[in-house]
Amino acid sequence: MLYGLQWAEMFGVSGGCTLNFGLGIAIQWETRLRFNYSALETVILGEPVAEALPKLAEENGVQRLFLVASSSLAQATNQLTSLTNALGDRCVGLSTDIGSHTPRQDVLAVLEKVRSSKADLLVAVGGGSVIDGCKIIQLAIDQDIQSAEQLLEFAQRADGSRGPRFGNSSMFFKRPKIRQVAVPTTLSGAEFSNAASALDIERQAKEGYRAPSICAQSIVYDPALTLHTPQWLFLSTAVRSLDHAIEGYCSVDSTPYHDSHFLSAIRLFSQALPKVVDDPDDLAARGLSQQAVWHACCGLGTVAHGASHGIGYILGSLCGVPHGYTSCVMLPAVLRWNSSENSERQSAIAEALGEDGEPPATLLQQLVERLQLPVSLQAVGVKESQLEEIAERAFQHPVVKRNPKPITRVEQVREILELAWDR
Repeated sequence: MLYGLQWAEMFGVSGGCTLNFGLGIAIQWETRLRFNYSALETVILGEPVAEALPKLAEENGVQRLFLVASSSLAQATNQLTSLTNALGDRCVGLSTDIGSHTPRQDVLAVLEKVRSSKADLLVAVGGGSVIDGCKIIQLAIDQDIQSAEQLLEFAQRADGSRGPRFGNSSMFFKRPKIRQVAVPTTLSGAEFSNAASALDIERQAKEGYRAPSICAQSIVYDPALTLHTPQWLFLSTAVRSLDHAIEGYCSVDSTPYHDSHFLSAIRLFSQALPKVVDDPDDLAARGLSQQAVWHACCGLGTVAHGASHGIGYILGSLCGVPHGYTSCVMLPAVLRWNSSENSERQSAIAEALGEDGEPPATLLQQLVERLQLPVSLQAVGVKESQLEEIAERAFQHPVVKRNPKPITRVEQVREILELAWDR
């Protein structure tokens, strides 16, 4: 890879040149790069959400906030009551009706509540399912979508087929009609991307949506709020973001800008997560994990992932495996299968995990076991009779087709699944 090619754009220089930084390193490039930042404006770390959210509302001149929260948070704590009390009259609605994997019908039901409330800001409090649901609601309000049929015009299905309006940014207004503040209680990183997925219950398949400015306008990372997240969910979604970092670093789309963030995320996670296991009340370690997500997700929407993500989508929609668990199970197997293709990159991953010289697949599996999370398909309830359908569906998935080691046959997906079957 020509590491200098991305520096050309950063320094305002174009193709066919060499930069020498006085360190005996000459960096060359032959092509240009255009890097588009997301519409994220603010990240707040470590401030209680009940203090941060009223300030954000004031700063952005919004008066009507609609909260969309995970049902588990509502049932387990009084945090939502404290938050609505802090917002006072600004809070015009609260829904806990978006379920795991973001079922499309749940999103459409909440959409009607948001419309009726005349909200001018969404607040997503929870994990990736809730945050993705709010993204799709943003898209629907911006494009005046009134039905499932209209929404599907903007969807990409799991087989890669697209609705006629998918990804057509020229249709969107320069100034979105509504944005969201994300208050993540897990570590999946959904808040950073302009993409979202929903579950088609009838087909048991995911559909994807993408639009400008549907990522969070602001993110509030309150480590104390994550104390109410089940430990398995907090830690497994951390592995999901670790998957973002590792598959991002191995991607042909990665750049020096991304590389440094990805490796930093891997280091931070490897340091912080064992501390959370040893002391679940360690807010410093939880905050460090949230910062790791920030680094890991710098490439969401711009850097292609690979087979771990792509197979994981199928495991989620077809088998009901939580996304965090899919990464726990599939990422070590994919690293093993890819090892002949990107050995230099894998060595850097091993070093970031703290054990230079060891295969990163082994180190990652040891970390997942240290976190007391599952490491095999059997352990997450996948049946051997399902492997063939998983392989066939995954082979068709566009993300699997971007794996750094080319996957050209269904049998190769089956090889990866066998590596993950029983460890």
